Amino acid sequence: MKEEVIRIEHGCFQRENLTYCFDISISRGECVGVYVDDHITSGTAYLDIFKGGTRMKNGRAYTRGRRVRTPELERWLQHNSMIVDKHRFDSGELTVQDFVVPLGKLMDWRQRKSAEQRLRAPESAAVLRQMELDVPPDMKLAELSMLDYYRLCVFRVWFWRGELLLLDRLTEILRQRDLEKLMRCVQLLLEQGAAVIVLDLDDMFMCRYSDRIDVVKNRKTCYRLYPEEYGEQLYEILGWKCRGSSVGQTGRQGGGRVVFQASGLELPGMPPLDFQIQGDEIAFLRDENYSTAVSLRDRFLGSQRWNGGIFHLNGTAYTPDELSKLIGTEIGIQLERPDRPGGMLFDNLSALDNLSACLLPKAGRHIAGRRVMENILEEASQWFPKEDLQRPLRTWPLPQRLRFSYYKWYLLNPRLLICFFPFAGQEPAHHGMIIDMLVTCAERGMAIWVISSGIDAICEKAGNEAFRRRLYYIN
Repeated sequence: MKEEVIRIEHGCFQRENLTYCFDISISRGECVGVYVDDHITSGTAYLDIFKGGTRMKNGRAYTRGRRVRTPELERWLQHNSMIVDKHRFDSGELTVQDFVVPLGKLMDWRQRKSAEQRLRAPESAAVLRQMELDVPPDMKLAELSMLDYYRLCVFRVWFWRGELLLLDRLTEILRQRDLEKLMRCVQLLLEQGAAVIVLDLDDMFMCRYSDRIDVVKNRKTCYRLYPEEYGEQLYEILGWKCRGSSVGQTGRQGGGRVVFQASGLELPGMPPLDFQIQGDEIAFLRDENYSTAVSLRDRFLGSQRWNGGIFHLNGTAYTPDELSKLIGTEIGIQLERPDRPGGMLFDNLSALDNLSACLLPKAGRHIAGRRVMENILEEASQWFPKEDLQRPLRTWPLPQRLRFSYYKWYLLNPRLLICFFPFAGQEPAHHGMIIDMLVTCAERGMAIWVISSGIDAICEKAGNEAFRRRLYYIN
C-alpha cells in the first residue's frame, strides 16, 4: 500500500460565490488524471485549491494520513505542491539557478550555499542528463524553449523533493513528441515518490499516463475511473461527450470490428450456426415458431445447458457455460416483456433506482453514490420527465416503460444486446419506437442480435433507413 500524500473527502469549496464539491486523493508514485467539462469554471476552481484561491468550507482533509484543518491544509499545499501551466515565468534577468534556488525561499545563507552546491553536484547533473536538459545554471530563463522550461519545472520539484506536481492542459501547448519527452521526466519524479496530477481535456493522453482518472462535471467530482474501465469511458456512458482529439479511436467498440462471433453453435432441431456481428450492426435470426428463441433464452439465462459451440466476445473466447457470468454486464438480454420476473426491470422500483442499480457498481469506490445518482437523473431527464423518473415503473404506461427498458441498455452499454421477439405482443404503433431504440443502441457500438419471426413488413412500415443499413440476416 503506497503512502497517501493528500486526501479530501466530500470537500465543499467556495470560490467567487460558487460552491464546488471535489473529492481528491493521491498517493506517492501515483499519477492521477482529472478530466473536466469546463476548464474556465471547474478546472480553474480545482487548480485554485492548490494556489490558495479556493477555500474549503466543509469536508475532511488528510495530508500524509493525518487529519488536518483548512489552515493546515492550505499551508501544506503552499509548501509541498507546484503547478505547471501555460503561464511560464518569463523574466529577462532571472537565470536557471535563480529559478531552481529562488531568492524568496525561506533559508539562511548557509542553506542557500548548500542548495547552490547541490545544484552543481554529480547527482543533479545525472538527473539533468536523464531529463535531456542541457542547461547551465547561469543560462537566462527567457532563453529556454517551452519544453526545456517545463522540464526545468519538473527538475525543480525533484530538486526540492516536492510531494505533489500539477500539470495543467499541457496537451494544448506542447507537440506530441515534446509531451512524451516531458512525461519521461515526470516518470523520474514518480519513481522518487512524488505524486502527479494531470488536468486535461485530452482523454487519450490521460488514459496513457494516469493510474486513475477523476471526472469533474458541473463543479463536482462525479466519477472515478480505473485502468480496467478506461476503455468503457464511464463518462460517455452517462451522457458525457468526450472532447479528446481522438474520440473516434477511444470507444471500446465500433463499426467494422467483430464484437461477437459464434462457431458451431448447436441448438435442437437446427443445423450448427456460424456467424459474427460487428459493432453497430444488427443481426437477425428468423424463428417462426418461437422454439429457437426459447432454446436460446433458456441457455443464456442458465436453466438449460448448451449442446456445444464456441463464442468469442470482443476477441476473447468463452465456453457456452461461461457466458452466464457476463449476462447483465457485457451481454444484455432484452425479453419481449421487460418487466420482472424474468425481465430486466424491477417494476416496484423507481426508474431512477432501476438505472442506479446497474450503474452505481461502475462508479468509483470513493465517490458518494448520491452524486452519481444526481448525474444519472440529469442525463435521464433528457429522455423522460424528471418527476416520472422518481416514480415506480409500475405506474408508467406500457410504451414509456418499453422505451425505458431499451434506454437502460443504452446507458449500461453492453458489448452484445440480444433481443428476443422484440415486436411480439406490441402494438404496431410501438414498432417504430423499438426500431429507433435499437438503432440508438447500435450507434453506441453495441452488437445487436435480434431473434424474431418475420421482420420485413415491420421494416417497410417503419421506414427507418438507418435500421435497414445495419440489418443483416443470419439464416
